[in-house]
Amino acid sequence: MSDATGPVYESDPDAAPDRDFAPGELAWLVVGNRGRMLDSRRTPIAITAVAPERGEFELEISAFEDRGARWRLPLEEVERFQFGPDAARADDAVLAGLSDAVALFNQPLAITAGAGARAETLRRVAAERERVREWLSAHGPGEPPDLALCVARRRGDGGLYALVEEYLSDRAVAELDRAFAESFVSNPASGELVKGHAIVLAELGLCPYRGKVVRDPDLFAEPWSKDSRATHLLIRLALARELWSSWGSDAVTLYRGAAVDRELRSDRQASFISATFSKIVAEDHFAGGPATQTAVIWRQKVPVARLLMTFVETAALNGRFKEAEALLIGDPENRAF
Repeated sequence: MSDATGPVYESDPDAAPDRDFAPGELAWLVVGNRGRMLDSRRTPIAITAVAPERGEFELEISAFEDRGARWRLPLEEVERFQFGPDAARADDAVLAGLSDAVALFNQPLAITAGAGARAETLRRVAAERERVREWLSAHGPGEPPDLALCVARRRGDGGLYALVEEYLSDRAVAELDRAFAESFVSNPASGELVKGHAIVLAELGLCPYRGKVVRDPDLFAEPWSKDSRATHLLIRLALARELWSSWGSDAVTLYRGAAVDRELRSDRQASFISATFSKIVAEDHFAGGPATQTAVIWRQKVPVARLLMTFVETAALNGRFKEAEALLIGDPENRAF
């Protein structure tokens, strides 16, 4: 297995300047229109569907690591894109319908995380951790992974992938786990799969939910019921705590980097936080692009109790992106992570 070398992310050094594009607005949400994201590398996209009945549009990524991925985003998120001057415009009737959909679905939803629910959840995590410990003693995780080597390669441990997959299959959450992880890696804001987990996380008392109302009437239909989502979260938290504790870690050093074309917001509302074990990855985010106004980089020791999954033991976090990622449960009191 070779070390990760070269740039962390693909890019286009010959990308056209912003002046060649029009700012994103609802009128550009016409199937077939091409544009690009207002990220640091101006990722090209194409509009593939518009669904006012759910207040969403779908796009396809046209370049870089996630080429071919399809994201479903809220209509109002079109402001995070720009479109070519030859793009088609929606007619007045369609535009009015899109505006009505934004007014209907662009509404806040807040769910507190109760102390009583949290205490019961932690009890259930402890019970699940006992189950994990017994299972591992029978199956054996082998030698602890060489974390430094994994981080240098930005690639996890294949033996651990198989071990974790086997446990998740035994607990009947493997497919759910894979879908959640793959969705988060590509874009946690695409569709509402991750949102559903965030709502359940709040109901479990682990992190308050601050977001938008549910758009998908089948969000909690099987196999994605609230009970199934809760079981998945409990199992993953127990797995992370038992594995990392067995490796002698009660905390891990993680990094985050950010570059934005505005002032950096100080509030943190996310239910799940993406961080990295690799300083190189964080520095790449910190580097930003030509429109960057503010850039920051953080390093923090984070207790393993906040780990949901990491690249070390999770195959889905080692696919198209090599980010040495750690997925954390959110903490509104923590301004860095």
